[in-house]
Amino acid sequence: MLIIIDKKLPEQAKQRLKDYGELYELESTNIVYSAISGHPDIFIFQNDTKLIVAPNTPISLIEKLESNEINFEFGSENLGEKYPQTSVYNVAYGNGVFIGNNRYCDRKILELSEGKKWIQSKQSYARCNTLILDSDSIITSEKSLKKDFNNTLIINNNEILLPEFDYGFIGGCAGIYKKEIFFTGSLNNHSQGNDIREFCKQKGYTIVELSDGKLMDIGGIFFI
Repeated sequence: MLIIIDKKLPEQAKQRLKDYGELYELESTNIVYSAISGHPDIFIFQNDTKLIVAPNTPISLIEKLESNEINFEFGSENLGEKYPQTSVYNVAYGNGVFIGNNRYCDRKILELSEGKKWIQSKQSYARCNTLILDSDSIITSEKSLKKDFNNTLIINNNEILLPEFDYGFIGGCAGIYKKEIFFTGSLNNHSQGNDIREFCKQKGYTIVELSDGKLMDIGGIFFI
């Protein structure tokens, strides 16, 4: 299994992830602004059957996908250095549900969502901001999404690190593989840590905490 992470992920977390698969450490220059230059959820959209990659994704990632015989296709839009061109692939997906801002996302993602459940988000970085646990349960900081899901845990972002910014997002510090949720830090360092644990447990998930530090938004962890 290939696991795509931001190169800036703490070393302790990298070492733990190596037990699960081969790591690819993403980094880029002069494509998007530096704080998100290694964030997988900026460059990639993933659902159950498709991997859509920005055309101007670093060539080393394209070569890694090809060498691992991973099927993917390029999106229709290049990423740009500034918002909203940085957000076009940042759509959340899980259990047949898409969450995103359709004003800005790549048309190939919109085509994939036809006939599926699309939830319109005010937040263009919906993948970064949301964890979809099942078709009716999410963890997010976007309060407006509560009307669309029966089970919603609203998170305080101020306790999530994102270097160069005041705070990060819950989806950006996690990745889901089967029934395990991997967090980049320890939930003990978030005031809602026990709430997050219980919410995930009720949905049948096991939590893996990859380091002892604070939760850090590194653009998610992609298991392929």
